[in-house]
Amino acid sequence: MTPLDLGLAAAGRFAATIQRRVGGRRRAWYIVTGLVALSAIPVLIIGSSPRPTDLTFEDVRLERIPAMTTWVRLEGELRVREAGVGKLYELHDLKDDSLFVFLSNAESLPPGHEIVTGRISPRRATTGNIGTLIADVPAVPKANEPFAVILFPAAVGVFVAMGINVGYPVRRHERSWKAAPPLEPGAAVAARWSGRIGSEIVSSEAPIAADVTVAGEPEHFDVTITAPGVTHVVRTRRPAPATRIRLCRTGGSEPGLVIHAPTADLLLVFADRDARDRLAATLR
Repeated sequence: MTPLDLGLAAAGRFAATIQRRVGGRRRAWYIVTGLVALSAIPVLIIGSSPRPTDLTFEDVRLERIPAMTTWVRLEGELRVREAGVGKLYELHDLKDDSLFVFLSNAESLPPGHEIVTGRISPRRATTGNIGTLIADVPAVPKANEPFAVILFPAAVGVFVAMGINVGYPVRRHERSWKAAPPLEPGAAVAARWSGRIGSEIVSSEAPIAADVTVAGEPEHFDVTITAPGVTHVVRTRRPAPATRIRLCRTGGSEPGLVIHAPTADLLLVFADRDARDRLAATLR
């Protein structure tokens, strides 16, 4: 049993528990929709709220600014120098000291390392002044939304949706198996059957123990399922459409065989792979 099998089995069991408690598959899908909505609504609110766009000096210099964006956040070193018209406030790039933007409305900001927000007007230049920024005083703090908490309901919803789709127990195709000899004529193997035979339907959650034998004809097989008090004979064509699977639960997996016939759709579960593989080889 692989970690993927275990994960799918856990999802299937969780979804099956929810379906039993809420009264069916459709109501379980309502819960999935509600969980996704719990995450989608705050994400939409956050996405539609105005906030400064984080930029670097390189973004400003190369004009890599998203369309319709003027409100930005820049991080750099604030310097003040005297000029003929008064003081000039410059925010210099921490990586390239030659790049800076002029700040207006920054008289109350102290020199040194600063994170500044405001409306920017970029200026095409490769060095020196690359724009002017009308600073917010104080700067708008960066919001750290708890996205792990916000997205948790959606993650649970996806987990439940996956479980609804795979069912429980989970059927996984067996991609590799060892070659096994067919059963001797008249030999029986023990199995638990579920599915449909004619009008009788047995849930996979409550399979019936039975002995299975196969009798072959030139063009057909008769699969006989003998359970206490009842015997079913399922006729299928040669070779039978039988698929080897693993039936995965949270406690482990069991080998299984799915057989489709005109009058039946069977799931047979075995105690060991050898019995399953010998029956599958007989149906070829």
